[in-house]
Amino acid sequence: MSYLQWRLTFQIAILAATSTSLYAVDGVTLIDQNHALAGNIKPGDTPGFPITISQPGSYRLTGNITIPDAHTTAIDITADFVTIDLNGFSIIGPLNCTGAIPAVCPAEAEGVGIHADRIGGTPAPEGIRITNGAVRGMGSTGIFLTGEGSLVERVTAESNGGFGFLIAGSVIQSAALRNGSAGIFALIIRECSAIGNQKNGIMVDAMGGVAVGNVSSFNGGHGILAPNATVVNNTIVRNVQFGVSATCPSAISGNTIVGNTGGSITTTGTPNCVLSNNATRP
Repeated sequence: MSYLQWRLTFQIAILAATSTSLYAVDGVTLIDQNHALAGNIKPGDTPGFPITISQPGSYRLTGNITIPDAHTTAIDITADFVTIDLNGFSIIGPLNCTGAIPAVCPAEAEGVGIHADRIGGTPAPEGIRITNGAVRGMGSTGIFLTGEGSLVERVTAESNGGFGFLIAGSVIQSAALRNGSAGIFALIIRECSAIGNQKNGIMVDAMGGVAVGNVSSFNGGHGILAPNATVVNNTIVRNVQFGVSATCPSAISGNTIVGNTGGSITTTGTPNCVLSNNATRP
């Protein structure tokens, strides 16, 4: 090998190593707008959107991600056990719901902020975890995870055309603000706020879920919709329908329910709902 050939080989190796380091640090794959547009973040990821995450592991945003239109999904997860740290950054689409209470949003489109659903007959990816950031202005749902054991924590979903969060798992210490459908649908909803959403503020999964320590106010539907659920220590104010709408058996206890247009609590279905220690005012 000549000296020039050696130099060329050496430089290519350096460039390859540098390129790899831009995408991963300490085992965490880094994502920003330029990486999204370039593609190849993981095998099967084509340039542009959606970013396809096809391998388990940890991922972290290093800047905001901006989506070109309401029909485009930002991130599509196809593998189990993926963690995405939004790292204080946002996934941003073009929709804007007005500040009216409840919100007035454009017609729902197709784009999802972070999506992990079944493909054909295969189960949805399990164990997906999304933390620490925001998803706003998407054409459809902010975060849509239908695999068991999914978790969203410390995330804001705002001004999306559909649900704020639609999660087969838990949503913790998060906020759904002025979305075009319901604010939060999940099995466990804890220490969250659902404010000004076009439909229900909080919807508890009928598998037998829990809503505890939340605020659900100024929504266009019920404050909390609770089929066969436990609803404890929530504050529910000035929703268009009922504060709590429960299917029995459910336990509704220790809530503060004020000024909801439809009424404070309504129950349907079989008997044996437990209602106790709720502070209510028309």
